[in-house]
Amino acid sequence: MIYWVIVALWLAVLCAVARAAARGKSGVYGTTWLLLAVLAIDVVRNIAENFYFGLLWGSRYGVFPEAVETALARPELLILPKILNVLAAILVLVILLWRWLPLAATERSEALRTMSAQSAQIRREAEEQRLLFETSVDLILVIDRAGIVRRVSKSSAAILGYLPEEMVGREGSIFAVPEQRASLKAALSTLAAGQRAPEVVADMRHKDGHLLTLSFLGVWAPGLDSGLVIGRDITERMAAALRLDRLAYFDQLSGLPNRVSLLRDLSAALDGADASPLALAVFDLDGFKDINDFLGHSTGDRVIGEIGARLMRLASDGCRFYRSGGDEFFMLFKGGPSPDAGVAQAEEVVRILEERIEVDGYRLFVSVSCGLARAPDHGHRSEDLILNADLALNAAKAGGARKLGVFAPAIRTEARARQEIESELRRAVAQQEFELHFQPQIRLADDAIVGAEALLRWRHPERGLLAPAAFIDALSRSPAAAEAGQFVLTSACEAAAAWREKGLGALRIGVNLFPIQFHSRTLLDDVESALARSGLDARQLELEITENIALGHGDEVLDVLKALHKRGIGLAFDDFGTGYASLSYLLRYPLTRLKIDRSFVQKIADAAAPEHAAIVQSILVMAHNIGLEVVAEGVETERQMAFLRAHRCEEAQGYFFARPLPRADFDAFASARLARPTRGLG
Repeated sequence: MIYWVIVALWLAVLCAVARAAARGKSGVYGTTWLLLAVLAIDVVRNIAENFYFGLLWGSRYGVFPEAVETALARPELLILPKILNVLAAILVLVILLWRWLPLAATERSEALRTMSAQSAQIRREAEEQRLLFETSVDLILVIDRAGIVRRVSKSSAAILGYLPEEMVGREGSIFAVPEQRASLKAALSTLAAGQRAPEVVADMRHKDGHLLTLSFLGVWAPGLDSGLVIGRDITERMAAALRLDRLAYFDQLSGLPNRVSLLRDLSAALDGADASPLALAVFDLDGFKDINDFLGHSTGDRVIGEIGARLMRLASDGCRFYRSGGDEFFMLFKGGPSPDAGVAQAEEVVRILEERIEVDGYRLFVSVSCGLARAPDHGHRSEDLILNADLALNAAKAGGARKLGVFAPAIRTEARARQEIESELRRAVAQQEFELHFQPQIRLADDAIVGAEALLRWRHPERGLLAPAAFIDALSRSPAAAEAGQFVLTSACEAAAAWREKGLGALRIGVNLFPIQFHSRTLLDDVESALARSGLDARQLELEITENIALGHGDEVLDVLKALHKRGIGLAFDDFGTGYASLSYLLRYPLTRLKIDRSFVQKIADAAAPEHAAIVQSILVMAHNIGLEVVAEGVETERQMAFLRAHRCEEAQGYFFARPLPRADFDAFASARLARPTRGLG
């Protein structure tokens, strides 16, 4: 029975060998196949031998028939298993000698070559790592859990000034500035715990003492119980970033933060948790343009630099200054709840800015205007607060230089009204809503009409006919004034030419000029165009200028007026007596006539105000002495006219004679005036 057990076991082994061979068709090579072949031969031999003896002994003990024993017990068959053993041994020996030994030698040779190649690769990689460690431009540190430096790349000498041997054995964080050592240690602890450590930027102290900035990244090697930390010098990159930051957020002339910084800081302050009131003041240097124009922009730049230096000295944790551009500066500071909160602080800044400035050998003084707005009373958003501070500044400047204004809702209402009337004025010019009325000018010697002053009216589509008081100031400041001035000039010349053609005589026409007509430098061309278009004699045109035009343009006005005078056009000085520099202009400008302001004329017959009569009399005497004729404005009574006639005033205009009249009504008035007998000259 034992033989059959052995046969079964060897059959199991044969099946296992067959399955191994089947599984290894695509992945089993060389000596493995030889081993399987030898094993298969031996298995087959053992199965055959044990099968034979199992039949033989089984028939002997009655398991099989006796005929089986008789058939198998022959001598030649008994020797067969031994022959099979010998044949099997010979076959295995042949396989070993013919196939296995050469194949084993080949595989050993290939294995040796592979090991040699792998060893060379390992040595090459190790050499590359060594070269990388030794020649890296970055700082490479091997650090243990305690933060002690165990190995350092040679780049330490170039980056930190320390040789590797000077750093080995020392704690790595000691080379950082003291206030940043804790963050380096915390990053190392995170790294040693097997977690990903974020990039750490730290200021390191060079051996010679100067500071440089390094960026550190690291990995931990658990098997070696050490970490590899790479530090990159980013000093130049950080410096470049700082330069870009200064370009983006700082003004280059004054050194102060710019408008971008103001918007950022103001928004942060308004959105912050601190609910304390804020105040924003805007400062404007009055007349700074004159410094640039007359002393040069380089001097102006140095003035801005000095202003910036003064403001930087005034800055504190609760008070910051900014330059918005040009000659405009801002102060952001904590205000108080009262309406006057911050006024005293702003006034102190104004006082310091107005102190003498010495640059380029000049001793200069600048006057400063200021506008102040508070949050939350005057706005919850940065844009609103800046706008309201600017509105307060504009209101302050409108009241004269060196003024400080605090925002009030009425200021915004007035600004909105100015914006609306500006829009309406542009529409009025485009849609020809303006028209002229004419006020007669009477010669007092004989009551004859000698001319008229063209006065602008606005036929508003909703408000009806508007007198100049309702819009002339806004129009004077508007760009629409240039086109309106051309309309007045052309229409007035056409009206005067038409009067002459109707037989009303060569009446003189007086035309008021806007300052912008001098600024645009087209006045000479506009006058020539109006005269040519209307056919009016130049001697019938009289242009009226006011002192604000003369003060605003200086020599520019003088050159134009001389050219007009040479052309034969009359020049009248309007509203004489209301300014402070009129006497100098009487001698400087080529004038032909003075117009006494109505504020003096209306009280010349008032016994309670004898000074007005004295002033008018003095003006008349002075004008006659320098060869100028005089027109008195605003004559409303017989007594006023009598006074003027008695003191040899040449002409007058006012309600006593006629109000400003539409063109058709003026034609009728002039015709009637010419038809009546003139007063004698005696």
